[in-house]
Order: sequence, then C-alpha cells, then structure tokens
Amino acid sequence: MDINKKQVLIQSCFLCDSKKLRLLWKEDCYLAFECKDCKVVFCPVFQDVNLYNESYFSQWYIRCRYKRKRYLKKLLRRIEILFDIKPGRVLDIGCGTGLLLEIMKEKGYKVIGIDTSFFAYKYCKDKKLEVSCCSLNNAGYAPSSFDIITLFDVIAHLRNPASYLREIRIILKDTGLLVIKTPYHPQIFFRLANLFRFTRKSKSMLHIPAQVFHFTPDSIKKLLSSNGFEALHIIKINDIPSFFISFSFKSIVIFLSQLFLKIFHYHDSMIVVARKRFPI
Repeated sequence: MDINKKQVLIQSCFLCDSKKLRLLWKEDCYLAFECKDCKVVFCPVFQDVNLYNESYFSQWYIRCRYKRKRYLKKLLRRIEILFDIKPGRVLDIGCGTGLLLEIMKEKGYKVIGIDTSFFAYKYCKDKKLEVSCCSLNNAGYAPSSFDIITLFDVIAHLRNPASYLREIRIILKDTGLLVIKTPYHPQIFFRLANLFRFTRKSKSMLHIPAQVFHFTPDSIKKLLSSNGFEALHIIKINDIPSFFISFSFKSIVIFLSQLFLKIFHYHDSMIVVARKRFPI
C-alpha cells in the first residue's frame, strides 16, 4: 500500500475521533498526523510487528541494566519526595525486564507486573518477580486493587490508550496515583525529522513504528481528563542518552535528536502524576 492510499484511510484522530487532521511528517510508508482538537500526534501502524522480542530487550534494556536501574532509582526517589508516597500495592503495566519492579520491591512495595512480551515475562519470572503475560484488558484485576499504577514508556506504544486508562480508573483506588513516563515530542521535533528524511532514518528519531502516539503536556492532560483523570504534576526530564545504551547507527540518530531537544527544549521525556477525577 502506498502513502497516498494510506492518507485516504486516515480520516479521524485515533484518540478523539476528530476529523481535523494535519500531516506533520512522512517517510516511506510511515506518516504522522496532528489532531487539531486534542493536539496529539499519532503515527498509524498498519501491520502487527513483533518489535518486543529478545533482541529488542537485550539491546535496549538487558545490556545496560545497571545504568537504567541507577537512573530509575533517582527518578522514583524524586517522585516519592514530591508526593510523599509510601510503599503500597503497585501494578507496573508494560514491566519489560522488571527493572522498576525490582527497585520498588527492594523499597518495600508490593509489586505486580504485566507485559504482553513472553520473553519479558519469562525474564521477570526467572528473577522471581510476580508477573503475568497479558494485556491489561484481560488481566482480570478487581476494582480498587492498587495504590499506584505505573506506565513507564508504555502509553505512547498502545493502539488504544484510552481503553487502558478507563480500565486503570476501575482498578486504581480512589486515593491512588497513576504515574506515566513517556517521551516529549513537540511539533518542532517533527520539523527536524522532516529535514532528515533524506537519510531514510528520520523515523528512528521519532521511535517509529514502535511509538504510535507522541505527546506534549497539553495533549496528555487532555487524554487523561477525557478518561476520568486529573494531572496533578508534570515533570519534564531527560532520559538516558541512547548513545550510551547501545552503540549503533540508530542509537546515534536518536542521541542526536535527544541532543537537539536538550538545546531547544531542555527535556526529551516527561513524568505525569495523576489521580482520579470526581465527578468524571
């Protein structure tokens, strides 16, 4: 299927169903649209690709496990201090190789993880972590089961993040917290990617095809609000430079894009802490 045919297929926003769309970027068969109503940018994925296999986790997580663990420990401590969080029952959605589970378990939290990758599930089980291989929508947790639910580098990769948020609202306690970590991709980032389309690698800057949605603080607050949540605080942060995680041409491209954001926007990721909104 060529690009023009794909453009005909995309008639409404994947989040809010608005038909007010603007094409921001394209490379080969990949496209990124901005919704003028909810402000999210999304990249339609037309085929199921098993991106989250052993090779993916080995390259980006297992080889640099201790670097990531140090980074996540500092990040978690910052969140704990900001919201005076005490250990409780935690669900980590998209737990991957279990780094966050491991850290929180060491700090006294009762942790449970889920991931759709069988490799990630098996890796966590070998580390004696409590995990399930499933999606949230078929996990079967009871209402008000968790004090904290985390989505670290997950929400942007979901085909239907709204359905996950609706399920999270059910299983999270009324006093509970939802903590989301996701890349911060403003419009200027897509303009930069367009300049580098000639390299045929600009999609690596945008984490495409793995990343479906590209959020800013405004667009993620709109998503949360429309699904029964209130964003309490948004912390803009810098992620670990990919160049120091996996030495490859792709990681260099990603590193340069992260560097660009640091120069012009100072941050390449964000942490969103939210709670249930009453009334909905």
